[in-house]
Amino acid sequence: MTKPAHVWIDRREITVDRDESSFDRIAFAMRALRLVKPAGMTVAVFEGRQSVRTDKGRNLRAGPEASWAIVSVPPHASRADIAVAVASLAGKSKDPYVLDLILNTAPS
Repeated sequence: MTKPAHVWIDRREITVDRDESSFDRIAFAMRALRLVKPAGMTVAVFEGRQSVRTDKGRNLRAGPEASWAIVSVPPHASRADIAVAVASLAGKSKDPYVLDLILNTAPS
């Protein structure tokens, strides 16, 4: 008989102001992830519909400190909302330097 695994999931949803400017929101989120590099976390980014949303949990197959996250980015999300959501995965959403870095780094 196997022991049940403890599953931890944290969901966060950010209400967004509609941003009608034209930019690649998924690419922006991926650049932000490369900048903050959440330690031991595997992250998937996809186009959502309603609001910027993050779901995360522990990755029990990859070890006790490993985790996973999913970031939903709707087509009307602002750069600031995406930056806060991605920075929160690394525990840095309250750090103005990190948010400024994400918002002002030019695409490579």
